[in-house]
Amino acid sequence: MDILPEWAPNIHPMIIHFPIVLWLVAVFFDLFFLIKPNEWLRKTTMIMYVLGALAAFAAYLSGDQAIDMVSVPMQGEVSAGKHSDWGHYTLYYFATYAAIRILLFWKNWDKKKWVVILMFLLGATGVGLVAKTADMGGKLVYKYGVGTKK
Repeated sequence: MDILPEWAPNIHPMIIHFPIVLWLVAVFFDLFFLIKPNEWLRKTTMIMYVLGALAAFAAYLSGDQAIDMVSVPMQGEVSAGKHSDWGHYTLYYFATYAAIRILLFWKNWDKKKWVVILMFLLGATGVGLVAKTADMGGKLVYKYGVGTKK
């Protein structure tokens, strides 16, 4: 019995959306915390970044497995390599970012206005990495047909 739907060549397309959503919502929560600080937003935002980093690791592992399970046309090889590279950069960035957020939370330094602004800006920068990685992944699927039935 296969747990994947018939249309899914592997689990990567289903996993990858979790870290994307967690990071985007976390950045919005950071923005809300800038406007109206409260303890619930502080805790929830930190947890979302940590969960996003963990989900990114799962997405990385599933993507690493996925590339061996799908057919990549020769024209798409460069894009596949770039998508993998950007996935690495994004994972490392958010893993480091989540570790910093844990430290800031633990030391209560994340209550200082300048730290909140800096963390918001760094989180928003990370979303740019996510967008670039997603663009490369979308190119593989929609331009080269990777992971689709032909």
